[in-house]
Amino acid sequence: MTLRVVLLANGERPRHAATLAAIAGADVLVACDGAVAAARAIGREPDYAVGDGDSLPQSVRDALGARFVFDGEQDTNDLCKAFRFVQTLPRTGGDALCLRILGATGLREDHALANIFLLPGFAEQIPDTSLMTNAGVFSVVRGERTFPCRPGEPVSVFAPTPGTRVVSRGLAWPLDGVDLSPLWRGTLNRTVGDAFTLDADKSVLLYRPYPA
Repeated sequence: MTLRVVLLANGERPRHAATLAAIAGADVLVACDGAVAAARAIGREPDYAVGDGDSLPQSVRDALGARFVFDGEQDTNDLCKAFRFVQTLPRTGGDALCLRILGATGLREDHALANIFLLPGFAEQIPDTSLMTNAGVFSVVRGERTFPCRPGEPVSVFAPTPGTRVVSRGLAWPLDGVDLSPLWRGTLNRTVGDAFTLDADKSVLLYRPYPA
């Protein structure tokens, strides 16, 4: 069995069909405290709200009751606090954990970049973690992985750690031997067949826009 969790941050409200489907299919919806209103506007009451409460009116905190999880730590952002809480959710036996992060981009660009580059660390703790925006999906690749696709799909790869080595198959511009330290260098590639493969010696971020 898999426990499907959506973590909703307080950025741009999810509106794409893929993001709304992720929320509808979630077993548990965890909102960063300021995202409670966004969850309700979408039509889903959060199972938990996590944060220091600075973005929640007292009346909302009172209404949430035990579903509001206070975390006053100020060394990380609300997304980190909510992620730590997700790790404590009860699971049965060997249940796997699938985490989809929504609402983490779309407003302040510095917040968006910070949230995106938290992903490699998150994926070390919960491997099946990805970040969904209203335009596409960021996921983490380490080691060799193959992805089904259609010819001509856009693909971008970001290597946050200098010296990362990536080998690719099925992309128009192979990444073998390419210095990906300048973060733009692995972007704007495209697929050439019905599958592509990445093999990375350190964690890289893969971005794939939703099909038009």
